[in-house]
Amino acid sequence: MSRPYQELRPSQFIITYGPGSIVETGSGPVVVKSMDTLFNAIARQPQDFEIVDDRLSRLELNGARIARVPTNAELGLPTDRAIYPTDGFPFWALCAQHRPHQILYEAGSGCPECPSMAGWQRRQKAGREAIRFVLACENGHLDEVNWHGLVHRSGRCGTRHYLWHGGGRALRLIRIECPRCHADLNFGQAYARAWPCSGRLAEFGARPAPSGLRCPQEAHIVQRGAANLRLGVLRTALTIMDMPARLHYILSDRSLLGAVGALHRRGLLDQAALIDEAQHAGLSPDAVEYLTRTTWANIRTALDQLLDVHAAGPSLRDEELERLEHAATHGAPAVPHPHRGSPPLFEVRRADVRRVRGPAGRLTLRIAPVSRLRMVMVQTGYQRLDPQTAQVVPSFFEWNGITWYPGIELFGEGIFLDLAGAPPEPIGGRVDEWDRRHRSDSFADPQLHPVHVWWHSLAHRLLRALSVDSGYSSAAIRERVYLRLLDGAVTGSGLLLYTVQPGGDGTLGGLIALVNRFENVLSRALQDVDTCSNDPLCEEAPSVGAEGAACYSCLFASETSCDHRNHGLDRLLLRDNVP
Repeated sequence: MSRPYQELRPSQFIITYGPGSIVETGSGPVVVKSMDTLFNAIARQPQDFEIVDDRLSRLELNGARIARVPTNAELGLPTDRAIYPTDGFPFWALCAQHRPHQILYEAGSGCPECPSMAGWQRRQKAGREAIRFVLACENGHLDEVNWHGLVHRSGRCGTRHYLWHGGGRALRLIRIECPRCHADLNFGQAYARAWPCSGRLAEFGARPAPSGLRCPQEAHIVQRGAANLRLGVLRTALTIMDMPARLHYILSDRSLLGAVGALHRRGLLDQAALIDEAQHAGLSPDAVEYLTRTTWANIRTALDQLLDVHAAGPSLRDEELERLEHAATHGAPAVPHPHRGSPPLFEVRRADVRRVRGPAGRLTLRIAPVSRLRMVMVQTGYQRLDPQTAQVVPSFFEWNGITWYPGIELFGEGIFLDLAGAPPEPIGGRVDEWDRRHRSDSFADPQLHPVHVWWHSLAHRLLRALSVDSGYSSAAIRERVYLRLLDGAVTGSGLLLYTVQPGGDGTLGGLIALVNRFENVLSRALQDVDTCSNDPLCEEAPSVGAEGAACYSCLFASETSCDHRNHGLDRLLLRDNVP
């Protein structure tokens, strides 16, 4: 996706931006519209860009499907051509070319104190001078600041611009004055208080919500570039299947898989029937020829895995943990595919799995290098202002009666750590506090379980240690913490540290190369875990809540790395239970 003077990658759209976000472009800030407007604009169907992952759709998206954002290259368009529809936002602008005051004006009318110019020049100037303040609430609404209401409080005098006095060091030094009736206000005071919310979702157009549907939540003035103005909510799933990548893509064709499933249920499925259905579904001759050359045993194994995802099963994380444990024990795939040049979607070489004794000699960790993995990441929604209390606004759209979410397919490598079936048994007073917090939580949040907190805290220390020698920054390495509970008892746990990127080739092996010297990585990660530069403030946390003894100096990781927004961490729990 491209804008003037800026190129926005599909991965950025999913992780950072998305519908309702404000993007800075060369012609001024714009708000990204709902994703269905993209497919209307390019006259294509979401099915043309579908990412098939039935496990993720079934277990996390209530059966909805996943569509990726197309690039200019695959649409045959120049790289500087904007393909994603947007609206200019905010509409108000601030002209700084005057003294002793600046001019706050409505973009459509232009700055009243600037020389007259053509309409397109006036619009370009207004975009470059867009005011940096917007109005947002925790229900996800985003709108212009009501400058008329701020200054006049009740009624209007008909002016379309205001005089902006002061600025610089503090907002309290800014005074906004009406040039016609001379009503004014202190902007610092206006910024500090709450305002009525219009109920507008900016991604659906410029119209505010009907008066009867106004939002009861209080809105606040924030800067349009603030990090908390839009926080994406992501869902991810690993594809852990014992089949080549190409076979997965061919068999995952939705029309083919539906027909094959019907034949399978009736007991009429064989290789000849599969080939007939593939031709009927319009698969390419190369794909049909690949199915012809592949043995029926391999095809049947792949179909069993693909069709099995429709059956009821455990949670997404529990299923992944079970398959990771099996791969660490037996390898994956257990038997190499006979076709050369057919790499698997998921690969763990059994001979490369190691066992490493912790620096304190208490636990032995099993370290399994995952040399190939596929990750599907979906943006299910976003929040504004406070992620702890804000409502999640969904990012889905409807197309011909089908619900779609924006997503992206990523490939890479990782390292899986577990205790080879032996659950950790952390000790110490911090364990009792976390266990009490976990049990008192109304939803029994597994993120607050002491075993999850232990793995999560270890993960963040390892992120920093791995970034030293892997060639990846700590922000490029992500975590995936697993905890399986049965009637309150821990039946399995582990940790996957991985890095992924778009493209079929994935990454270059810098992460799994460290498995052979993981003792050094683990030792470096746990070095000085008993101290923090922010002690005693960090160590003397008043109580264990969503956060324990953790801060940016000792445990916090970047938002791109942590699945849990740096909640559920405790350096002291890890210190008392160094492996």
